[in-house]
Amino acid sequence: MAENKLTREKIVQEAFDLLAENQTIEALSMRKLATRLHVQAPALYWYFNNKQALLQKMIETMEEELIIPDQNLVWHEQLFQFMESYYDLYTKFPCGAELEIHTVPAYPSRLEHLETMAQLLISIGLSPVESHNALLSMHHLLIGQLIDQQHEDILRKDSLKKQSELMVYVTKMRDYANEHQLSSLVENFAHRRQQDPKANFLNSIRIYLAGIEKKLS
Repeated sequence: MAENKLTREKIVQEAFDLLAENQTIEALSMRKLATRLHVQAPALYWYFNNKQALLQKMIETMEEELIIPDQNLVWHEQLFQFMESYYDLYTKFPCGAELEIHTVPAYPSRLEHLETMAQLLISIGLSPVESHNALLSMHHLLIGQLIDQQHEDILRKDSLKKQSELMVYVTKMRDYANEHQLSSLVENFAHRRQQDPKANFLNSIRIYLAGIEKKLS
């Protein structure tokens, strides 16, 4: 690929491809990206001043694909669909949750979406501060679950591949719960492999939104 055929879009797409192959944002560097694009690293700086600028463009590219809920739905259904759309978005793109926590929402699409969600909560009686705190809590729930899933998958693969001591601690955890009759944990362990992460997340969002509704009733 010749340097004069580079575009911001091509660089961003190649960056996502690199993340897809490595499944960690630490693997993304301007030098590695330049090698994949068959250019010298300085060529990338004509398009992005630094790695942070590239990450910002990547998260903005993601946000532009967010599916917006039907505005005719009641407030809690709109917020539920917003959170479901964000879950789908951050799992569609490689390292989506990591990209989110390594960037700042300093781009129009994200700011507009945040304002739309905040106004839904303001319309039912929450103050602007309360509405943004509520959105932040749901956001933390989403990012926390996705990051936890990502690291759990890495640990599981590592334990199976290297037969590391991780499985010893997993066994200890389960044995303790069984021996001391920690019934909720025992039941959770028994069904963990069958659980749908997205369904679990959406159920948590339902509970959270129901709590807001009850608070205001």
